[in-house]
Amino acid sequence: MKKIINFNDIRSLINNFAFMKKIFLILISALFTFNSIALSSYSQKFEFDYLSSSLDETILKDYQYIKSHFLGDKVARKVKLVDLAYKWEDPPTPTRSTPLIKIEKQPIYFALKKVISPRFYKGKIKTKSMTKEEAIDQIIEILDIALMIRYQETKDFESILRGLDNGDEVVDIFKNQIELIYF
Repeated sequence: MKKIINFNDIRSLINNFAFMKKIFLILISALFTFNSIALSSYSQKFEFDYLSSSLDETILKDYQYIKSHFLGDKVARKVKLVDLAYKWEDPPTPTRSTPLIKIEKQPIYFALKKVISPRFYKGKIKTKSMTKEEAIDQIIEILDIALMIRYQETKDFESILRGLDNGDEVVDIFKNQIELIYF
């Protein structure tokens, strides 16, 4: 038994195919548009005020214990300053017997943790892609910037940091996408 070809069925298949093709093209163009928006926001420059007062280490004289860092005392002191600037302790209450650690500007703080981690720079020093002195200079520059921007408007900057996966991206953002304005 031969099947009879119905031209209306063929015509509807062609129309469906044309419709699917249009949908596919619309989705592809939307993807490229979204991708270019994401890339343009990643490549935008962020301007912050240079605040040398943020780098003052005199508050550290009251702290007996500063956790050591494998890159040295200078880095350890900067890490402690960042912790003091971004973290604070909410004291116990009648309903909560332990203090609660609060972190301000979490995307910035957790992005910094990716770089502060000894694992990040140890790997670079071990593979000789960076010397210890270069690592010290780089991390101090990043921590100084983080200290200076702590009390500034950083909402757009934080949204970029939320999407970063590793320390290399954090270093790139802090070194190449931030411009400090001296006044």
